[in-house]
Amino acid sequence: MSALVFEMKDTPDQRLDLSPLVPERLNGLSRKDIQAIEIGTTRETLTVGDAFKVKGKNAQEIHFDGTDERCDKIGAKLAGGEIFVDGDVGSQLGARMTDGKIEVKGSAGVLAGASMTGGHVAIRRDAGDQAAGPAFGETMGMKGGFLTIGGDTGALLGERMRRGLVVVGGKAGDYAGGRMIAGTLVLRGGAGRYAGYGLRRGSLIFTEKPKDILPTFSDSGVMEFDYLLLLEKWLRGTGMRIKLGGRARRLMGDMAVLGKGEMLILA
Repeated sequence: MSALVFEMKDTPDQRLDLSPLVPERLNGLSRKDIQAIEIGTTRETLTVGDAFKVKGKNAQEIHFDGTDERCDKIGAKLAGGEIFVDGDVGSQLGARMTDGKIEVKGSAGVLAGASMTGGHVAIRRDAGDQAAGPAFGETMGMKGGFLTIGGDTGALLGERMRRGLVVVGGKAGDYAGGRMIAGTLVLRGGAGRYAGYGLRRGSLIFTEKPKDILPTFSDSGVMEFDYLLLLEKWLRGTGMRIKLGGRARRLMGDMAVLGKGEMLILA
């Protein structure tokens, strides 16, 4: 059975809420029923059929073609299945998702992977502010799962993150890991100012030294870490080309709060 495809007709004149277009909501619906789903965000009614050409049938594999930064909440609350996006996406990509996989060939807006608890979100290019941070109305950020970002991110990456793994291929913005509760960030292109601000637990792993280091982090020197080798092996198993090695300079902090977190700068 062919994948269910949503092909954008024209550039939308309003932001689109695409959260209803997930497998568990679309299973068993006819094409006519799917085209009638409302996705507009203004007083003017807009349906799936107004914005997209709909093809295919298999709702467990959904493709979006030609999307842009106005297409919000793709894969929000996703509980299984796969979503592939050929284009850019707007805010809240994969927010609160619990399982499944989302792949985006372009860039994502703010709050990508916000408060997600499981599954895998892969963004090939850049992501906006607060990736893996708290979704609207939530007190904690990412709570599980795997988020990969090929390019750069905005500020507050992993804010109040509780669990899970984030890998960033480019540079993170200011306050990466800010007020982080637990979890792991791997930052391959460094970070802006105030990385680890308010870090309580968890690990920030840098392949290169961040722009500046807060004075509330205590340098413990260079150490051997077997878990870095295990993490490298696991990441390579997912197809990621990455080298972490087993040695890193460890800085403990943020001592202004609980202080049981760490920054590891690969040696």
